[in-house]
Amino acid sequence: MAKRANPYTEDYVQQSKVHVGLKQFNNNKERLDTVYEKTLEKLFKGAKRSQQDSIKSDVVGIVKEDGLKQLFIGNNGLLTHSGKMLKEKPIQNTCKCGNTMVERCAYCEKGLCVSCEYSCILCYQYFCTECSVYGCEGSICFSCYR
Repeated sequence: MAKRANPYTEDYVQQSKVHVGLKQFNNNKERLDTVYEKTLEKLFKGAKRSQQDSIKSDVVGIVKEDGLKQLFIGNNGLLTHSGKMLKEKPIQNTCKCGNTMVERCAYCEKGLCVSCEYSCILCYQYFCTECSVYGCEGSICFSCYR
């Protein structure tokens, strides 16, 4: 036997359950703006703190004679000219194995001693083991290798 028809179809509003979870509650515009501001503030504070920690040992109070200035990133993300210069790293005169440097790698400019340098058979420049491939005829640099 068939069900009888509903006599109140004109006034009937279908009821549905609307579930509002924590994710939907937190995705409103004001809340997202506050989260964005806090995140941006934490990023700038962390970058500033890590920059100060890493530079603290390398800071020199003297001004370079060439007159060039170093740019720094400010709190608002803009470049500023204020700040202290970093001292230049001393030039190393030793190879990675500890011997006296004779040449520099033509590709990565690392110091090379007599035992660490490899001459390319095509361009005849000196390269380290990381910037050249050793074949059956000799070593070939990455610039010439195809």
